[in-house]
Amino acid sequence: MNHSICHIEVPTTDMEKATKFYQELFGWKIEMWPDSGYATFDTGKEPGGGIMKVDKISPPVGMGLIFYVLVDSIEDTLSKAETLGGKITKEKTAVGDMGWFGLFSDLDGNVIGIWKSKPK
Repeated sequence: MNHSICHIEVPTTDMEKATKFYQELFGWKIEMWPDSGYATFDTGKEPGGGIMKVDKISPPVGMGLIFYVLVDSIEDTLSKAETLGGKITKEKTAVGDMGWFGLFSDLDGNVIGIWKSKPK
């Protein structure tokens, strides 16, 4: 289908720490691309993405782009992100009768969203 999101890239200043963070937090399969400053991650479903080495993280304009990851528990995921060195930026918040979300920043300050739908 055209116009579907097909790939996400997360910038990092430390490949080793970032790949370990996402692998431990979400269980993503990560494949390093030798001598490239790049790794791909497989979430088990589309889209997948990459982790890209950069010299510095530039502050986003406004809030910046946020992608959301489906999780089984907002509370558990926020707690684990914090244990791994991330920072909670938005505690579990209800969104009408649709579900809940939370936000955290990773080791480089990228803001990542998590989502849990309410049972139907």
